[in-house]
Amino acid sequence: MSSSSVMEQIPTTVPQTLRMPLVTINTTHQAILVGQSNKRPDKVNFSMTNDQRRQLCLYADEHPEANQRQLIEWFRGRFNVAPSQAAISRCLKRRSDILQSCERDPNLKRLKKVTFPLMEDALSKWYTEYKGLVPIDGNVLKQQGSYFLRVRMLLESIAPTS
Repeated sequence: MSSSSVMEQIPTTVPQTLRMPLVTINTTHQAILVGQSNKRPDKVNFSMTNDQRRQLCLYADEHPEANQRQLIEWFRGRFNVAPSQAAISRCLKRRSDILQSCERDPNLKRLKKVTFPLMEDALSKWYTEYKGLVPIDGNVLKQQGSYFLRVRMLLESIAPTS
């Protein structure tokens, strides 16, 4: 059998049963296209700031009879956005930590425990000193933090132990 006879046997068109239907995408369903759930189209993802958490905790302390649903409604009226019930629950569970830490920087959105406070302090001072002189991005901060950490570990390894 020659190659030309084999080519003649291969159909050049796709049978009707194997054709995929054309799909029309409406702009109202863009949430599905970007991987978001369409169960609650009115839901807005946001992160509460420390100040918002603090105000929520203070309000909950002032109104101990308020349940979480009422706290959500109060938050919506105050900040024009409604947190989830789980977010309210987490805030109330960490109430003492939130009230203590919010005084430092009310615009922060996360409370993180510092693992290496000396390294972070050195990096903060370095950033303050060089921020106008050198273009600083995330990679530069990581490299400088890594450098400060290596120096600290080196100093600890050669320091005499008492």
